[in-house]
Amino acid sequence: MEAERPDYDEVIDQALLLVYSHYHRYVAQLKPGAFTSIPIEELRAGPLGENLTRLAKIARGQVRESKEDVLDAIEAVVQLLFWPSAADDYTVPRSFWDTELGRMMALAKYRAFEPGELVSIGNAAQQLGVARPTIYRWMDDRTLNYVRDDMSGRTFVVRRDIDNLKRVVQDWDGDTV
Repeated sequence: MEAERPDYDEVIDQALLLVYSHYHRYVAQLKPGAFTSIPIEELRAGPLGENLTRLAKIARGQVRESKEDVLDAIEAVVQLLFWPSAADDYTVPRSFWDTELGRMMALAKYRAFEPGELVSIGNAAQQLGVARPTIYRWMDDRTLNYVRDDMSGRTFVVRRDIDNLKRVVQDWDGDTV
């Protein structure tokens, strides 16, 4: 018997309406009366709606896309949700990944990677010669890309990022002053 696939339509609509409400707030401050109502169907058909719908299909296992396309779609969504006006950068709170939207996006991201491309938090700490809290800090500041498996609840670090960080540290240690 096949496991039931989650229906992410409500999650997608909630995210679209959240972004739309911020848009309304901005427009009201920029030019009162300039706001025009956009039906949910049109929001679903826009770039954000399309990205969320694609990610939902990937999370459900209905389609596969290249890792780069999946990561680009996730990046576009989190930038829109978390990059504040006038800020140089943004941070995605770790708690976001515990929301329904975050779990959907995390599952899509997890499905984009092959198992051999992922390393456990403990293994990453061991390879880099640091404590686990340092790995979590590097995940938070996006030094290390990570993936959560919502099925098992485990978090993995992308092996390529560990290898790149090891090379940077080796190059830095090899420099003479």
